[in-house]
Amino acid sequence: MTKKQAIEYIRSTYGVEEDYPWDDSDAFVFRHRVSKKWFCLFMDISASYLGIDDDQVITVLNMKAPLSMREDLLREEGIYPAYHMSKKHWISLDLRKANKKMLEVLIDMSFKATAMKKDL
Repeated sequence: MTKKQAIEYIRSTYGVEEDYPWDDSDAFVFRHRVSKKWFCLFMDISASYLGIDDDQVITVLNMKAPLSMREDLLREEGIYPAYHMSKKHWISLDLRKANKKMLEVLIDMSFKATAMKKDL
């Protein structure tokens, strides 16, 4: 799945738009409409930041994952402990490795894991 497709899925499913919280970065987040809590963070980073033996700049999507599933998710190709976020609760997905169904499931899980009652 491409970055553009992932963004469109989030927009159409959750009715939210990108938010750019940093003036000096192209990174952006998607937030819950009411609580404003993040559920996805898109950023371009060096693959080496994830422990990949490559200096190529890649797009990753950080999402919150349930603790009960985290270890299983980290066994999947393209899923890593989160860059720039809590490695205990968040994962980074290399969008080059993402298939549509898995990405949609992970986005949905992150949305639910970060939601407050007023968000649902």
